[in-house]
Amino acid sequence: MKNNELYFIDFDKLFENYADKYYAAHEDEYDSPDDFARDLDKIYHVWATSPQDVIGGISPSEFFNRIPTSELIDILKGSCVGDNNPNSLLFDRIATEPDLLKDLIKLAETATDEKLLLVVLSLIGELGGADSMFYIDMVERDIDACVKEECIEALCDRADEVKEELLKRALAADDVGKIELYAEPLTFCEAGDDRILALLRTLLASDPNVAYVAALIGRYGDDRACADLYKLLDDCDYAEFLEIRNAIETLGGTVDNHYRDFSDDPLYQAIKGKK
Repeated sequence: MKNNELYFIDFDKLFENYADKYYAAHEDEYDSPDDFARDLDKIYHVWATSPQDVIGGISPSEFFNRIPTSELIDILKGSCVGDNNPNSLLFDRIATEPDLLKDLIKLAETATDEKLLLVVLSLIGELGGADSMFYIDMVERDIDACVKEECIEALCDRADEVKEELLKRALAADDVGKIELYAEPLTFCEAGDDRILALLRTLLASDPNVAYVAALIGRYGDDRACADLYKLLDDCDYAEFLEIRNAIETLGGTVDNHYRDFSDDPLYQAIKGKK
């Protein structure tokens, strides 16, 4: 088998087979499969550092350590095609190569496949992350929502740094969903900015996802929004009520538990165990 064919061996399947054989040989040492599962990290380490005939008598760890750095990105792309998934040893090897950060960022800027993008974003994070504009521009792209959420999480960690750019883009956006995305990291900024408060109030009045926006307001922590939240209590379902009440209480207000009768609400009935 040629080296480039070895790169795409299903190493996860190899370990699965190894683990099955290990369990069969040591079953009497475990009280239950759950006990065995707790040992999997240790067993994985033994497998990863033990010679394997299928890869020429070297260990999986050594196999990945021998791959030239220049080939790692192409192997990563190939491992994300179809039902394939990148092996954790490949991920760990790339995560030790800081010189690959620029190549990973370039790949993320052009890739469209959800699985590949999620893996690449995770590796970029492992290697120290990209600059803030990279994540903002990724949010603008027509890519999967879960990929955008990864970028939003990165922006939340540097909220004050990107506040002005996010506000500019949020104010220019004409789509509630996009404004939501920008609003989330903005709620990690220090409370008290009138522009962020105005943006959240606008969302609260226009976004059908009332519970989510209420949670954003609670997180931001500007108690001037309490009045806006109180107005919603008379015309919301029970799920929304719980989130609105939580936000109000987070901001220092209070809401009586019996403020309204929700006995006909399906969620209320489910929580209270009523039919």
